[in-house]
Amino acid sequence: MKKLFMGLFLIVVLAAGAFLFVENRGTSKISTKYDKFNFLTEDKDIDKEDFSIEDGMIYLSLDYIKEYLDKDIQYDKSSGEVRINNDHANKVLKLNEYEAKFNSGTIDLRAPVIEKDGKIMLPIEAFIYDYDVRLRYDKDIRLLLLDYRDKDYDLSKTTSETLLREGASKRSPIIKKLPQGEELYVYGDKGKYYKVRMTEGYAGYVLKKDLDENFEKVSFKSTSKNTSDGLINLTWDYTYAEHSEDKINQIKDIKGLDVIIPTWFSIRNGNGDMIDRGNQNYIKKYNDLGIDVWAYLDNSFDPEITHEALSNEKTRKKIINKTLELCKKYGMKGINIDFEHTKIDDRDYITDFVREFRQAAGEDFIITVDVTPQISADVTKEPYDRKALAEIADYMVVMAYDQHWGSSDKAGSVAQYKWVEGSINVLFRNIPNKKMILGVPLYTRIWKEDGGKVTSKTISMDEVARIIASKGLKPVWDKESQQNYIEYQENGADYKIWIEDANSLEKKVSLVNKYNLAGVGSWRLGFETSNIWDVISKELDKTN
Repeated sequence: MKKLFMGLFLIVVLAAGAFLFVENRGTSKISTKYDKFNFLTEDKDIDKEDFSIEDGMIYLSLDYIKEYLDKDIQYDKSSGEVRINNDHANKVLKLNEYEAKFNSGTIDLRAPVIEKDGKIMLPIEAFIYDYDVRLRYDKDIRLLLLDYRDKDYDLSKTTSETLLREGASKRSPIIKKLPQGEELYVYGDKGKYYKVRMTEGYAGYVLKKDLDENFEKVSFKSTSKNTSDGLINLTWDYTYAEHSEDKINQIKDIKGLDVIIPTWFSIRNGNGDMIDRGNQNYIKKYNDLGIDVWAYLDNSFDPEITHEALSNEKTRKKIINKTLELCKKYGMKGINIDFEHTKIDDRDYITDFVREFRQAAGEDFIITVDVTPQISADVTKEPYDRKALAEIADYMVVMAYDQHWGSSDKAGSVAQYKWVEGSINVLFRNIPNKKMILGVPLYTRIWKEDGGKVTSKTISMDEVARIIASKGLKPVWDKESQQNYIEYQENGADYKIWIEDANSLEKKVSLVNKYNLAGVGSWRLGFETSNIWDVISKELDKTN
């Protein structure tokens, strides 16, 4: 009996010792919480049945949207329709249909509303850009994150290495080991722990003693200056020669246009000398028509000039001061910065230039920056730091054209619809939709295939119309590109044209409404037919 008592006593002592060891040292058990696809709204875990990925499209449930985004969203079971009424638009999305009603018009959907396991599920492209939120998906860790842009968050840093745990206890499984200096959003506290979330990662608990107590207030607010009562409609005027008075006298009103950007200023050389092609009468003529004129600055599309001029702080300052001097001379209150054909090594110099331009110009001056669609999955291998630029500029113009360059060895569209839509979706991670202006082409290319050799020539909409009329051609609607298409043979060569016209522009401009973008920019004045301005204006007017 004595031996039995001693044995039991020893077991109790060992168990107590083990408990104290775990309590003091903590468990080393690794969490499996984030092994599968997860969704966090701020720090909150969302139920698995309220989100999914179907054929590459992220879906959120009607129940989730009603609780976290829009209490007024409705579903009519008898008609199979989801109804959304908000400041951006009135939408009707029908179950299993790829077209939705948008105010007085329609928008195309890449994925329809579906029913899954008894829940109505909406593709994010159909609604998420109506709301002031920041949604992103990290496919590497299979984590979907949503934060609100109209809220302030507490941000802190770890003061030493620490462990992120599932719960507020050392006995809770470890989610991740965090290094010193890791930035974390703080949502509350529980005992000795803070409830936190990594800025682009997991949520859990860390010890208070391992976190800097001096919290910083941060937000995801995206502010931009509105130049009109609605969406921005701008175009470029290709002017690389001085304006004649005859040309200025021919200036006339352009329906719905808010801003015109003449290509007046260029960096001439690596020393930062400038070219000025400006004209006061041009400014007055457009201003009298109620159209703003913004300045334009390019790098002469020369990578060597760009590197030499922008890599030197004094030269950057010289260019900025001269440009602002010219803006003051002509009474311009905004600028479009268009640096193209640049080297990846100069991306940070471009960012420095725009940042220093902002500091010199002040907050009231409108700055827009042109960027190309993202090609590389690795953003560090891209010519622009789009995220940094978007934080500085008022607007980012995505030049969603030249899908097939003039020198391409394969004939194709300048900007087919799916490519344009895909391009802007890729950029939403770095450019807020309300800061994005969609750049669309008013030109097309005629492709010639002759004996295995492919060449092309840029032509206007009027030139395409003349070719169609002179050769008696009948355009065919190409569903893939959402463009009219013609082809013909001449002197043994094949000719192909993916046509930019009212039909293709209407489709592309509809993306401004679908994704709640800041507006549209068209390249360039003179390539269009007269009906194009009606089409663009009508499409932009569909938004609330």
